[in-house]
Amino acid sequence: MTRRHVHLRRFDWIAVAGVVAGIVGAVLFKYGVESMPVVVTLIAAAVLWYLGFAMLLLWSFLCILASGADENASKLRGWVRDKFIEAAGKVFAEVGFDAATVQKICSLAGIDVAIVNSQFGDKLGIYTEVIRSSTFAQQEPAIEAAFADSSNPREALRELICQWFERTSNGGIPSWFARIMSTEMARPTPALDRVAQAMGTNYLRFRTLVGQIIGCDANDVRTRMCVHSIVGQILHYVQSRAMLSRLWPELNLDHEAQRRAIAEHIVAFSIGGLTALSDEAGRR
Repeated sequence: MTRRHVHLRRFDWIAVAGVVAGIVGAVLFKYGVESMPVVVTLIAAAVLWYLGFAMLLLWSFLCILASGADENASKLRGWVRDKFIEAAGKVFAEVGFDAATVQKICSLAGIDVAIVNSQFGDKLGIYTEVIRSSTFAQQEPAIEAAFADSSNPREALRELICQWFERTSNGGIPSWFARIMSTEMARPTPALDRVAQAMGTNYLRFRTLVGQIIGCDANDVRTRMCVHSIVGQILHYVQSRAMLSRLWPELNLDHEAQRRAIAEHIVAFSIGGLTALSDEAGRR
């Protein structure tokens, strides 16, 4: 069902009433009413005809207006995808879902509240769309390439860790998305089911990749623990930046060289652990 159909049905009764008025007028003109003088009957029939005609004209005019509104809304959607989602993501990351308001998001994005409500429904609808459009379902080419490279799983894992660490630490959408996810895990909202659904595909792909390295099935509990250990190392730097800045003042995750060094450490540490598990599995 398209948006235009929704607009039409809101004032469809005008067309129906116009048709009914015209039919009643025609009946009066042809058959009349015994208790009414002929002149009065003809006047009533004419009034009903003109009323029906006017209502049909009004209905046509409203259809034209609705069509124009649909075209403007379609043009707006492309803009919402980049500017509004980014603004909403920043607000949700800064104050959390409960404290965020639609008014504050719209003010930051420069978009009318009524337009936003018509497209997303409410704050939960906005939040769910931010999660849906920003989660791992929307992959960058480098991450997709890492997942697709099954010939060298260790090198694929290396590239995957580096890319994920970079995108969760280097500002922009990845930065606020990581903070939203951290809060969502600690204080789940009704959008959590959508989050899990969106992450499911890449969770399986990640387990498959790690399983190839350690020689275990993707559903093996050891594979799952390894995957969570790797993700935990990345998220530690993302979620603990405030504490790390106090415990390790020299650390600057805004510096590309330091981010790369940490990513390489996570790679070496993880590959070392996975190799040890693989060797242990081979001896059994």
